[in-house]
Amino acid sequence: MVTIKDVAKAANVSISTVSRVLNNSGYSSMSTKEKVNKAVEELKFQKNMVATAMIKKQTSTLGLIIPDIKNIFYGELTRAIEDQAHQYGFNVILCNTDNDLEKEAEYLNFLLRKGIDGIIFSTPEINDKNIKEVMKNRPDVPLILLGSQVKNVRLDEVLVDNFEGGYQATAHLLDHGHQRIGYIGGQKDSYATVERYKGYAKALEDYGIEPMDEYLKLDEFKIHSGYHRGKELLKMSEPPTAVFAGNDAIAVGVYKAARELGISIPEELSVIGFDDSQFAEIVDPELTTIRTPISEMGEKTVELAIQIVREGKNFKETVTFQPSLIERGSTAKVNNHYLVRKYPS
Repeated sequence: MVTIKDVAKAANVSISTVSRVLNNSGYSSMSTKEKVNKAVEELKFQKNMVATAMIKKQTSTLGLIIPDIKNIFYGELTRAIEDQAHQYGFNVILCNTDNDLEKEAEYLNFLLRKGIDGIIFSTPEINDKNIKEVMKNRPDVPLILLGSQVKNVRLDEVLVDNFEGGYQATAHLLDHGHQRIGYIGGQKDSYATVERYKGYAKALEDYGIEPMDEYLKLDEFKIHSGYHRGKELLKMSEPPTAVFAGNDAIAVGVYKAARELGISIPEELSVIGFDDSQFAEIVDPELTTIRTPISEMGEKTVELAIQIVREGKNFKETVTFQPSLIERGSTAKVNNHYLVRKYPS
């Protein structure tokens, strides 16, 4: 078995120098690093990760908690986080909660027992009690919130401006002449749902239109939610001429509902989503949506986490990314011919 002593001999440096290079601690010249890395590669040397973790009191591992791995958005986000963590020499343990607080608590306990270096918490509920519990009992463990805020909690946060995105989406529809605009959001205690609705309501107000409770539907950020809630909206005696879907998955469900009811997009119904996930380009017509900079947010979150782990710097900062409107084929000027549609009860 190749040891660190063998590497030091092959590189013609001391064991302590090899240790510094491998653990990225202290100063080593570029030429020294090259010699050590060349010896490591030629000898196929593998560090004893357990021993390294015991010495450094670090495992070079981050926990990532997400609510729904089946959602394309979280697939893209997870990939961005894993890729960036790998660049820093960190591994990622993925935990999928299915929006179940009990399952979430079990995962948190598991990660803490594993001696995780830090936890990235993607889109928790506004009143997530598990986060508050970890902060109380394990204040030494870095926690970073990604995509959401938790009430009465001060942590590092990486967000997209959901209010601005909701406003942009609704203003886009209003500028196309739509006045009856439905909003289908996710869970009522979701930060994204609440903030996107606030942007939606503010845009309507600024254009002199009173938000109508009948056009508000909340469920989950899933395709079936857009389908069922979309049907409810489209079968009203005075249905909306446009729908702002709280995410692209919901928008896909609205497409399905419209198709079953014989309603064409965008001729009879305009639809706009949120996220600009892969869904947006695989539906027909392609989906107009609000782009969330998914990769950039994931990368920034990892950078913050590793900065805290390696340097102990924790400024409890909030980093907010700006969304942008991506206009495709699912929105159009309102067609007055289709303003009233009647459906059998």
